[in-house]
Amino acid sequence: MIADAIQALRSALHPCRNRESSSAHLTQAMNTLQDRLQDCSPGSAELTRAIERVDAAFTANDGWPLIKRCFARDVDRSAFVKRLVRNHVCTTPVGAEHVRRKMSAAQLDTVAIQLCSALRPHVREEIVSRWSHAEDTGVHLMQGGFIAIGIPGTDFRLSLMDAGFSHPGLNLTQAEVTQLLLARPDGTPPGTTLLDAMPTLAQDHALASLRIIGAALGAHGRLLPGLDPETVHSVACAAHDGLSQVTGSLAERESLARFFHWVGDDLRAGQSRQAIATIRAQTSPSEDPRSDEIARALLASGEDVRRANGLRAGVDRHRAAFHYDRAAQPRLAAEQYLAAARIFAVAGDRPMAAGNYASAAEKLSACGTFTPMVTALAHAIEIYGSDFRAVSKLGARCAEVFAGRGFHISAAMVHELVFTRLEVLEQDASVNAATLESLLADHVAKAEAAFAAVGLSAFDESIPSLIRTAIDARLHRFTPEGLQGDGYRILFEDHSDTISAEAFDKQAPTEWLLLRRGLSTASHQVYELMTSATRHALISRGSPHPYLRQPLTASDFIDGIDALDMLTAATAGAGSDMPEATPDSEASVTSEWTRL
Repeated sequence: MIADAIQALRSALHPCRNRESSSAHLTQAMNTLQDRLQDCSPGSAELTRAIERVDAAFTANDGWPLIKRCFARDVDRSAFVKRLVRNHVCTTPVGAEHVRRKMSAAQLDTVAIQLCSALRPHVREEIVSRWSHAEDTGVHLMQGGFIAIGIPGTDFRLSLMDAGFSHPGLNLTQAEVTQLLLARPDGTPPGTTLLDAMPTLAQDHALASLRIIGAALGAHGRLLPGLDPETVHSVACAAHDGLSQVTGSLAERESLARFFHWVGDDLRAGQSRQAIATIRAQTSPSEDPRSDEIARALLASGEDVRRANGLRAGVDRHRAAFHYDRAAQPRLAAEQYLAAARIFAVAGDRPMAAGNYASAAEKLSACGTFTPMVTALAHAIEIYGSDFRAVSKLGARCAEVFAGRGFHISAAMVHELVFTRLEVLEQDASVNAATLESLLADHVAKAEAAFAAVGLSAFDESIPSLIRTAIDARLHRFTPEGLQGDGYRILFEDHSDTISAEAFDKQAPTEWLLLRRGLSTASHQVYELMTSATRHALISRGSPHPYLRQPLTASDFIDGIDALDMLTAATAGAGSDMPEATPDSEASVTSEWTRL
């Protein structure tokens, strides 16, 4: 009754302000704003006044009912109207620039979420239902790449920005977002859909595109009928490539990971799994309620829940490695296998830790030399414990991969490492002595054969001496272009150290190593031979890199076994002019190696 009395009083005081005149007043304010957005510049006082007039019109009692019909009650009417009006103004280029002079992109995203979440259910339903219309879908493509939707019964448009498509925003179902992507944006030719414009939009609005496509893919990474998989894939690629590894929610990233796997895009599937593992590691159980509920249904304590969630990150790392391997990216695969192995080792899951360390060792054998992979191999061997067959098989596989790439020295080092471990297991009474003895002999023979393959003796235990022997055998092959290897070349101008001018002498006790001339990220590396004395002098003086404008570091050099392997691999299998190996015919499986 009080409300009726107040309304009667208002009518008596303002008899001329009937509904028709109120509507005209609101329309005039909106039309004036639209005109100013067309003919004013961002930041102009006239545009600001037009915006403020719309604020006042819809905050007043005759304008507020239109807002209240569409949005749930807000604590502060004036503040809500201002948010709505500024969001609407952002649907034009001039308006967007005008508003952004006082509001950041993050603030505008927050406003978009607030407005989307405040939509009344029946209004949201009407918005979605219009997307299936042939005309007047209420979907607008704005300059700048944003998507806006018309608010039924009003002249307002809701700019969704990047955050409007998030879970706290519109929270579209798979069916609803499919309907949106198939909708015809207003002002476009018949037959045009929003999906047609998405590849272009994704270039500037990767996060919004990720959320739209993620919702369209659903939890299982599959599309509903009507959407073209190739177009969706191009949008997914653009969104994925435009985002950092930690952007997006677990659900959004999971959808993309499954989709990339489904279409055979293993590189991006691996990157998505890696991103999921990173996000999961940074997410507390309380922030990931769905996984927390699953874990709590099976586990007793919060610590058990955290351990289970950590193991899930390990599984994601393992799956990332699987995809990287299929994408022919062994180094990336190795990194993820190592990360997974560490997670499982900390959690006490020894079989999974051993398996991932072993896989990492194999992948590193396919893209590097002995030193970068030996830690992974050693960890796997340690976890295998007394399982000498597993130790032997892993070593044989890694050595075979090295040898297949021409890195026979690394192959020999693997056999020596396995031999050393098997010798220790000879003391274990539970081990089959005859089988173990046979494996020991096999690894010794293969190590000797690996050295012989590059013209070196397995019984010269001095790596500097072996390097000098390898250089001496190849001196005549050092053309101005150097020795050619797989992805690298080695220079030796005038057969001397170019900085100290020390000439090569096989008989001198000089230690030779490799200096990388270019950046470590280069696809093809160039090295030059240098003495260890020159390296020591350069580093001790704090000298810059001789060829780069940056400090010289230890990582710019390759020495020891790896340098020897690169030297011999660059000319492996070259022909009959390689020196013959001179193995000791009296050697047996008890010969001691001290290189490791």
